[in-house]
Amino acid sequence: MLEREVVRFQFRSSICLTLIPLLTYLYLPATIFASKCSINGFQLVKNISELPQSNYGREGLSHITVAGSLIHGTKEIEVWLQSFAPASHTPIHRHSSEEVFVVLKGSGTLYLASDSDSHGRYPGHPKAFPIFANSTFVVPVNEVHQVWNSNNNEDLQVLVIISRPPIKVFIYEDWLMPHTAAKLKYPYYWDEQCFDSPEKDEL
Repeated sequence: MLEREVVRFQFRSSICLTLIPLLTYLYLPATIFASKCSINGFQLVKNISELPQSNYGREGLSHITVAGSLIHGTKEIEVWLQSFAPASHTPIHRHSSEEVFVVLKGSGTLYLASDSDSHGRYPGHPKAFPIFANSTFVVPVNEVHQVWNSNNNEDLQVLVIISRPPIKVFIYEDWLMPHTAAKLKYPYYWDEQCFDSPEKDEL
């Protein structure tokens, strides 16, 4: 009787030892994918320092999606935490969404096309606005703009809130490039890994 129980125990143990690695192999990739690109299983309260960050191939940038449409399932807004090393900057660009910046640290320059130029054939010569810690500014829908860290001594860190995600960005090579020649980048760099199909654009 004891020998039979020992045999049964050994059989069960061998099944467990076979199934556990197999289940781990099947479940782990799904878990990793879900943790990046699924609204299921996210903690309500998260530590920002533990969220994924990357430069997405853009030198001098550090980007964290604090709350995102494709990652977290937000519908109306998206929130980013971004740092720009000295002399780094965003591309010259526009998008069909409002954008709010809160400067947390450092200083730099906001370049914004004037109203008349934004609605002309090309952006033209932008206006320059100094930005600094504790400053905030709003970029209206489809206004061509660029943010520079023009401080040589420290990073520029900003909190960015954007409407109507996921973002569709039109990128300009320079301020005299016609609006019709601006290149659409969609999905944007930090949305690429979670992008499935085009979202309906209401505009």
